[in-house]
Amino acid sequence: MKTNLRWLYIVLIPLVALAAACSGATTPSSTITATPTSSPSASVYSQYQLSYLLLAKYPDYFWCDPDFYPIAREGAEQANALQKFPSIQTNIAEFSAIVTHLGIASQTVFSDQDKLNIYREHKKITLVAPLTFSGNLYTFSLRIGSGQGKTLSGTITQSGVINIQSQQNSVNSCPICLSRGTLISTPQGPIQVELLTAGTPVWTQDSRGNRLSEPLLRVSKTAVPIPFSILKLTLSDGRTITASPMHPTVTGRTLTELRVGDILDNAQVASIEAIVYTVGATYDLLPSGPTGFYWANDILLASTLKP
Repeated sequence: MKTNLRWLYIVLIPLVALAAACSGATTPSSTITATPTSSPSASVYSQYQLSYLLLAKYPDYFWCDPDFYPIAREGAEQANALQKFPSIQTNIAEFSAIVTHLGIASQTVFSDQDKLNIYREHKKITLVAPLTFSGNLYTFSLRIGSGQGKTLSGTITQSGVINIQSQQNSVNSCPICLSRGTLISTPQGPIQVELLTAGTPVWTQDSRGNRLSEPLLRVSKTAVPIPFSILKLTLSDGRTITASPMHPTVTGRTLTELRVGDILDNAQVASIEAIVYTVGATYDLLPSGPTGFYWANDILLASTLKP
């Protein structure tokens, strides 16, 4: 009997081991969690999260901050931050992306400095490379590098996959001036802006609104990317002005801030048209005198060159 049991033990032990091996049984191991890589995941991002992905991919982005171009005004950025904070906060997707990026998502009360930081992020993710939804992805155009740089155009999927479709050389600057051929009022008659030189007398206005002749202190020529979009404003009395959207008026507003029906140099704005500008440069001037104002196509404007 003992012999039979011993025989049975010898036979069964190898069979049990063989069965375990065939069944794939192994010693339990610790769970391995996949770690994120630099490439986007399969997650679906909001428009504003995608903007952050795009700016992180191209940190040498170029843009013109509207609080500093064409003219920086002391305290204007903070004032705009406080004014726009409620509307930014109302956009839940954007606000969430911003406060998460800034590391203040847990806050419920925001200081004036917080609001300024949030406003600065708002400007970046909405103005540097605006995303346009088309089909199931977003399209964008992004300038990189200052001066002689490039313009990238492409798409970004909702999962964050960036596809550059075109890359072109471009002059990356903040054009804020007049179009070529604009006529400047001078005592010698109207002269094209591109023909003016420092010292040329032009008509300007003093602080009381009187018209007087003063020599030009400075003239400028600013390269622009080709093509570039500028604005043509037509007034109710037939006068027109074609200039960069951020060119200032004598009231401090820029051309792009004007709407049909607003007043510009004592006349209503009758129409506003965005047109393609392919000349490659815009121009401006600064007359001597207390205001720096001048008449362009018989419309009184401010100068971007005034300190």
